[in-house]
Amino acid sequence: MSPVQWVKIVSCMLLGAFSVYLFVMSCGVDYRILVAREHVKFRQEMPTMDSWINSPFGKLKNYVFNITNAAEFKSGRDKRLKVQEIGPITYRIVGYNDILERNATNVRYAKHRYHVVEFLPEESIAPDVLNWTITSTNNVLLGSAAKLKYDAPLTAFGFDSIFVLEDEFVTNSIYWFLWEYTRPLLKGLSRISSLSANVAVLHNALKDKDEVYSVKIGPEHGLENFFRIDTLNGAEIIQEQMSQTRRYSDSECPFNVSGALDNSLYPPFVQPDTPLQVVAVESCRVLPLTYNGTKRFGGLDTYRYTLLPEHQKPPKCLDTSYGYKLYDGMFDVSKCVINGAPSAFSMPHFFGSGYNWSQHYEGYTPNVEDHQAYILLEPVTGIPVSEKYRFQSNIPIPDLTHFSTRLKRYSHMMLPSFWYEFDMGELPGFVLTLMWININVVPHMQPVCMTLFILVAVWSALKAIRVACGDLGYAELYHKICGDRSSNMLLETKFQPTNPAKSQAGQLSDLAVK
Repeated sequence: MSPVQWVKIVSCMLLGAFSVYLFVMSCGVDYRILVAREHVKFRQEMPTMDSWINSPFGKLKNYVFNITNAAEFKSGRDKRLKVQEIGPITYRIVGYNDILERNATNVRYAKHRYHVVEFLPEESIAPDVLNWTITSTNNVLLGSAAKLKYDAPLTAFGFDSIFVLEDEFVTNSIYWFLWEYTRPLLKGLSRISSLSANVAVLHNALKDKDEVYSVKIGPEHGLENFFRIDTLNGAEIIQEQMSQTRRYSDSECPFNVSGALDNSLYPPFVQPDTPLQVVAVESCRVLPLTYNGTKRFGGLDTYRYTLLPEHQKPPKCLDTSYGYKLYDGMFDVSKCVINGAPSAFSMPHFFGSGYNWSQHYEGYTPNVEDHQAYILLEPVTGIPVSEKYRFQSNIPIPDLTHFSTRLKRYSHMMLPSFWYEFDMGELPGFVLTLMWININVVPHMQPVCMTLFILVAVWSALKAIRVACGDLGYAELYHKICGDRSSNMLLETKFQPTNPAKSQAGQLSDLAVK
C-alpha cells in the first residue's frame, strides 16, 4: 500500500475510535448536566457575562400621593385624607458588577446598583411631571413625633413649641419631594449632629452603597449552590442589623445572608420546593421567595415567585417600629432609612396588609396585578427573565394623645411616602437564544448525537477496510467479503431406453437439452 493509503486508514481508525469513545461517554452522562457544569464555572469568556456585568438593568417607576383635601382635614370638616396617585415617574437604571477576585470555586465582586440613573420623560406620566406641584403630609414633623414618642416620651409636652413653624402639610414640586426634601429645623440640627438635612426619598435610596459579595461558583460546590452567598461586606450578617443578633436567633431574624442570592443569577434546575432567598439591601433583610405557580413568558415556561405573600406575619424582630406594632403584610425598615426614622415597608396601596386604610384614607385601589411584587425565573438555567419589584415606604404613627391637638388626629395612621416598582429590562437576544437552546435543544441532542457517533464509527471502519483492499467500492467490498455465490444452472432430462435404436435417439435428445 502507498503512504497515502496508510494515512487514510490511520485517519479512519482514529475517527472511528474517537466516535466510539464519545458514544461510550455519552452513555454515562446527561448533556444537560454537562452544559450546566460549564455554566456554573462562571468563566470570563461566557457569552452571558457581559449581560451580568451590566446589571441590574431596567426602569425604576416611582409613584407619589397628592393630598387633595388638606385644608378640609386640618379644619376637621373631613375625617379622612383624600389621596391622588401621580405616576409613573420613570428612570432608566443600569447597574455594574465589578469583579474583584475570582478562582475556581468563589468570586468576589462589588455591586453598584445605580451606576446609571436617567430620567425618562417620554415614559413618565408627563414629560414635565417633575415640575408638578403636590401637597403631602409633613413627614419630618410627624416622623419626629413618632420617634420621640418612643425615645423620649416627655418631649411630647414641649414638642409643638419646637415645631411651631412646621405646618402639617407641605406643598412643593415633585422633584423637590424626590430629590431635595428638607426643612429649616432639620438643616439646623444637621450642623450640630449626624442627622442628614436632605431626606428626599430618591436622593437617599439611589446612593451608592457598600455591596461586596462573595459567592460560590464551580461544580465542586454542587449545582444547587451556584451563586449562593458566603458573605456580604465580609460578614454573614447584614451590617445594619448586627445589634439585633444579640436578641434574636437566625430563625427569628432574616439577617443572615449565607446561602441567599443577590437576585442576579440562581442555581440551575430549580424545583418548586427549592429554597430561595434574596438579599434586599434597601430593606436590610433577606426575603424568602414564595413559589406561586408557573407562567408562560416570552416563549419560556417560568416559575413565578412572590416576594411578600399577602398577610404574611412579619418576622419577630421586624414586627415593631419604634413601639408601633406593625400589621401583617408589613415589616420594619427603620434601621435602613435616613436618620433612622420610623419606617415600614408594605406592598403598594397597602395591598395584602392587615392595615384598614379606609379608616384614614380615600383613593387607594390595592390589587394583585398592579401592586404584588414578583419574579419570573426560568428554572432550567436559573436566570430571571422578568421582575416587578414593588414596595411602598410608610411612616407608622403611634398614639399621639399627649401631643398637640393638631397632631392627635394622625394617631395610628400609616403615612405613605411613595412607592416604587423596579421593572427588569428585557434580556439581550443572544442570551434568550442560548436559553432557548439549553431548554429545547440540549435535552433532545443526546440520542441524536449517540446515533451519529455509531454511524460515524461504522463508516470509519468500512472506509478503512475499503482503502486497505485497494479503494474498493461498497458493492465490490461486499462481493469480496461474501464471495461470488452465482453459478450456471444446467437442466438435464433423462429418458429410460426401451431398445437400442431408441436409446441412441435418447442420447441425442439429452445432448440437445444440455
